[in-house]
Amino acid sequence: MVQLDYKILYRQRNESHSTDFVIDGKSLLQAILEKSDGHSDYLGCFARNWDSLNNHSKRQLLKLETPETESGRSLIYVCPECADIGCGAYGCKITKKDGIYRWSDFAYENGYEDPKPIRGIGPFDFKEKEYENVIEEAFAL
Repeated sequence: MVQLDYKILYRQRNESHSTDFVIDGKSLLQAILEKSDGHSDYLGCFARNWDSLNNHSKRQLLKLETPETESGRSLIYVCPECADIGCGAYGCKITKKDGIYRWSDFAYENGYEDPKPIRGIGPFDFKEKEYENVIEEAFAL
């Protein structure tokens, strides 16, 4: 099991505050960027004043709603301007079984090209209650 937490991502341009997930003390966004050579200008899936995005993200992260992506991935870092997959996003597959949530199969997606898998990230297993508590706290951002 790994420890899930979150921290605030602050974006100065078009000021925004969103969540960056932290796994065992390390920024997940930074870990993804190190493995994918992508740019760092993303909005976390929970952001202040983005109610539609927040509600949608919470339902997907808690497995209450099926992801809209063809790949079955839930988006956790999205375009900071519009949150549209067409601008590019990072996501992962989320499963829940026997009191464990698992994040696996991380990839960059844009909805019109094949997803680009990110090797060397995950899978991450989280205890159900701890995970759900962190998701609720991040949602309340």
